[in-house]
Amino acid sequence: MKHRGFTLIELLVVIAIIAILAAILFPVFAQAKAAAKKTASLSNAKQLGIATMLYNNDEDGMFPAGVRACWWGTLDYNWAYTTQPYIKNTQILLSPLDSKRRDNWPSWMAGAGGVNVSFAANGFMKWDGSGWGMYGIMGMDQAHVEVARQDGTSGTGCGSWMDRGDTNETQVTQPASTIMFSEVYGAYPLWGPSNFLTSINWWDFVGVGGWIPDGRRDGTPYTVSPNGSAVVFSKNNRNGGVNSVDITSPSSGTTNYVWADGHAKSMNPVATNPGPDPSKNLWDSSR
Repeated sequence: MKHRGFTLIELLVVIAIIAILAAILFPVFAQAKAAAKKTASLSNAKQLGIATMLYNNDEDGMFPAGVRACWWGTLDYNWAYTTQPYIKNTQILLSPLDSKRRDNWPSWMAGAGGVNVSFAANGFMKWDGSGWGMYGIMGMDQAHVEVARQDGTSGTGCGSWMDRGDTNETQVTQPASTIMFSEVYGAYPLWGPSNFLTSINWWDFVGVGGWIPDGRRDGTPYTVSPNGSAVVFSKNNRNGGVNSVDITSPSSGTTNYVWADGHAKSMNPVATNPGPDPSKNLWDSSR
C-alpha cells in the first residue's frame, strides 16, 4: 500500500487555519484573564471596605484620615496604616491589574520606603462659603492645630486652616451611594495627599493626580509634574485621578469602588460625577 504524505499546500493550509484560530482565541483569553483580575481586585476592595468599617466601629463612627498635620503616613495615622490591624495582609491593598507604576513618584521617594497601593480614599474638598472643608470620607484632616502622632509626639503642621477635616458616619447622608475608596494605580501611602483624591490639583506635585472624575472636562490627558516634568497620569481627564479604567473595554470601562457602607461594586468613573448637578456627585458625603 502506498502511503501519501501532506503536500506543501495542505501543510500551509493547516498552518493558516491554526494561525486564524490563534488570532481569534488569544484576545478572548486575554480578556478572560483581565476579567478574572478585575474580579480579584473587586474582592480586595470588599475586604478593604470591611476592614475600614471595623475601624470605624472601634472609633465611635469616625473614619480614618487620609493625612494629618505632619504629612508623613508612618507618623500621622493615615488610612493605609490605621487599617492595618484589620487587614493583616497588605496584598489586599493591591489590584492584580495595577502595573505598579512609579514614573509619577517624586524622585526622592525611591529610597524613602514607598510602596505601591492600588486604592485611594475619597478626600473630596470644597469651599463651604467661609473656608475649605473635606466633604469626602477620609482625606486631609488639617482642621486641628495639634494632631497626635504614632510615636507619641504631636504635630502642628499647617495648623487649623480648614473648616472641616474629618468625617463621622453620621455626617454621611447617603452611605450606600457615597464613594469611600477608588482604584487608583500608581499611588502610595507614605507622604502627603498621595493616598486620596481631593477634587483639586494643588498637590499634584506629589505625583498623584488629585482630581475626581468630572464629565464636564474636555477628555484630554491629565498630567502631573512630580519632578518638574509632565507625566501622563490619565489619558482622559474626565476620569480625573481615577485612571484604572477596564482595559478590556477602554471606551466604556468601569472602576472598582468601595462605598461608605462597606460594599464594593464597579462603575464608570464619569458616572460618579457627571456634572453639573451637585446632587449627582457621589464623592460629596453631604449632598
